[in-house]
Amino acid sequence: MIVTLSAANSEFLANLSNINARIVQDQSEVSSGLALQNVSDEPDEVSAVLQLDARIANNNQIGDNLGQVATEVNAAEGALEDASNLMNDATQLATEGSSNLTGGASDQQLALEVKNLITQMLGLTQTQAQGRYVFSGDSDQTAPYVAVDLTQANGLGPYQGSADTRTIQHPNGSTFSVSMTAAEIFDSGGASTSVLQSLTGLYNALNSGSATAIAAANSNISTASANLNGSLAQYGNFQSEVSNATTYQGQLNVQLQAQLSVLQDADEATAITDMQENTTAQTAALESHAALPNKSLFDYIG
Repeated sequence: MIVTLSAANSEFLANLSNINARIVQDQSEVSSGLALQNVSDEPDEVSAVLQLDARIANNNQIGDNLGQVATEVNAAEGALEDASNLMNDATQLATEGSSNLTGGASDQQLALEVKNLITQMLGLTQTQAQGRYVFSGDSDQTAPYVAVDLTQANGLGPYQGSADTRTIQHPNGSTFSVSMTAAEIFDSGGASTSVLQSLTGLYNALNSGSATAIAAANSNISTASANLNGSLAQYGNFQSEVSNATTYQGQLNVQLQAQLSVLQDADEATAITDMQENTTAQTAALESHAALPNKSLFDYIG
């Protein structure tokens, strides 16, 4: 026997199904905190949500990159601080070598101390951060200089790195440079401006015992120190740029998250109220339907 539903029963079941669906939706919004959970919920807003998700992911990646760069820039800046101190020590040695109180034996001892400064300077050029030689330009897996070689004009030999074309992306879409090479910082120009060449020149002058040569080397040390301090100031600028970009990235992330929240977050209070109303309507509908007479015509035929 095929049982068919009356029009009234069919309508009742359809309405009850709609109420149940709204209750389930309200429960889901309250538990997840999201109003937009399926494409069918708000088809027109899905594209905007996906675009925001992509922008947030990209912004977070930029933030991670900035964090890594900050570590590298800070390491480089610290190395240049130490290098500047070494140049101050070189100035003291040069001044001592230029005085009338020193003799040949003293000059030889001072030369050995300058050689030690060159060795320390080599170590600073080889500064690493997160597995990268920070002063080797694009060849960041290669040390910029290999060893001390006082037969060379710069006391170390040829620069082993490469040019620096590396830039970091700002959250606003622009890019900026955050590094310099060891060749630019420690060996730019000639003997009168290069940190390495001026130190090597001082070493040779002290070994020669020539007061005139030592005085000239002292002057070169002074000029090279000023150039080095210029590089140190540039790294201070790099630090500021990275810090500002990081702050911008954090603020942008807050803005993007707020926009995403507007699109997909549920109004919990409204969802709870709606769920309570639908639950009450569901109960009332079931009770009302249960109270309806359910006898057919045949029940009244004797």
